[in-house]
Amino acid sequence: MIRWIAAFMLLPVLASAQEAFQLPSGNIHCMAFEGTLRCDVLQSTYPRPPRPRDCDLDFGDSAELGPRGPARYVCHGDTVADPSSPVLGYGRAWQGRGLSCTASPTGLRCSNAEGRGFEMSRARLVLF
Repeated sequence: MIRWIAAFMLLPVLASAQEAFQLPSGNIHCMAFEGTLRCDVLQSTYPRPPRPRDCDLDFGDSAELGPRGPARYVCHGDTVADPSSPVLGYGRAWQGRGLSCTASPTGLRCSNAEGRGFEMSRARLVLF
């Protein structure tokens, strides 16, 4: 019995299928809508990727991921940051429609069923 309790406590706790969440630092915010997850990093220290010619707005601080296909940078004039969003604690996971994210003190990692996704932190935003 003790082994089962210990094994259960080691598993990351899944957050309910909430529409939005933020990390404890308040620097990363995410929102799911229309089957897509978008996450923004509010303050970053990494060099941003080159802005596409057809983007006159903010670029390189936001990533978007659907249940299929690659993650992509978002050209945006808004943010999904909402200080009232629930906090996804470090070591916990969020799951949505075909998407999952894990929060850690070093940032956020999100992926879809195809294994595509992104890693986001103050120090980096990497699409994979």
